[in-house]
Amino acid sequence: MEENMTVDMWAKAWEEGKTSHIPELCNVFTKHVDKMLNSRKQVKCFVPLCGKAVEMKWLWDKGHEIVGVECGEEALKEFFEENKIGCSIVHIPELKGKLYKSDDGRIRLYCCDFYLFNSAIESGFGAVWDSGALNAINETDQEKYVAIIKSLMGNKCVNLTVIDDFTDWEIPVNYDKMKIWFKDGFSVEANDYVKADEKLESFGIKGQQLYIISKI
Repeated sequence: MEENMTVDMWAKAWEEGKTSHIPELCNVFTKHVDKMLNSRKQVKCFVPLCGKAVEMKWLWDKGHEIVGVECGEEALKEFFEENKIGCSIVHIPELKGKLYKSDDGRIRLYCCDFYLFNSAIESGFGAVWDSGALNAINETDQEKYVAIIKSLMGNKCVNLTVIDDFTDWEIPVNYDKMKIWFKDGFSVEANDYVKADEKLESFGIKGQQLYIISKI
């Protein structure tokens, strides 16, 4: 995990089935999703480094709109195939990538380098579900990553950011960092720490820290 991963390395990991995809809803998600949605309907939700996260299907089933970004194309193919959701694929030259779009238009998953994604492509999000993305990126890219996330968060957006706490390496994100990154126009709450279940423990994760970030 301490190795600096490139876009090509992540894409290859998906192709070779070497990612830590979990086929069940995250315990933190089921416990706190109501805070993210805040009784709102048809919320536009952003899922960074989305892989084929099952939370996207759950949100879609509830009538919400989902936008994800992922460099591993295999993950996006598998998401639509495994969930039996029809989609179209179009090239997006400005992202040097592709858009996988559900037939109803409510799921739009961009296959590209995350750092090329910007608010000119999609903006005005009411919710963000960040499950391990912030602590999966290279530490040198954290501020650049956060700047993109902040630019995408719309009015009254609620961002659930889950940081995986690994047993064998120091957690790269903490409350002090979060307060500095989201100090102007945002509130940050270190809300909950959930001990890992057996599935997470098999990936070397001992727990998950939830931060709730609100646009104010």
